[in-house]
Amino acid sequence: MRKSKWMWIGVMVSLLTVPAFAQAGSRYTDGFRGIAWGTHKDQLPDLGLSKKALGRIYKSGPSAVMFMEGQGNLAMDFSGVALKSIFLRFEDQRFSGADLIFSPADRAKIHSVLAVEMGSQGKSRDGAVQWTAAGLVIELTERELLVAHHPR
Repeated sequence: MRKSKWMWIGVMVSLLTVPAFAQAGSRYTDGFRGIAWGTHKDQLPDLGLSKKALGRIYKSGPSAVMFMEGQGNLAMDFSGVALKSIFLRFEDQRFSGADLIFSPADRAKIHSVLAVEMGSQGKSRDGAVQWTAAGLVIELTERELLVAHHPR
């Protein structure tokens, strides 16, 4: 009897903490890995990229810089899943999104992490799963996690 009582208490605590994660929002609510949404390219922290790479962030319009293992200093993982590459996206030299590329075999694990974090399984859309919250659109495809910030 005592063992089942503790089991039920554990289940109840687990159920009570899931909404807390969902209410807290995504790890991307304020930015990506310490870089706030809307940061101008001149205010970026040291990303370990060359001036030439940073020069690919255009004065107007969309642009991106790429990180791979051994290139730049971003950690190449997502909650323990190895990433093949990360693209930081910019619009008019302001940080606006991130694309994380992974092996298709890791999609289910990434979906599980996001479902807990976002408090839902997401909405299916054109073969992808999508979550929207707080000016963010998070989309999971077969091999990419696309995070885009759209200021209100």
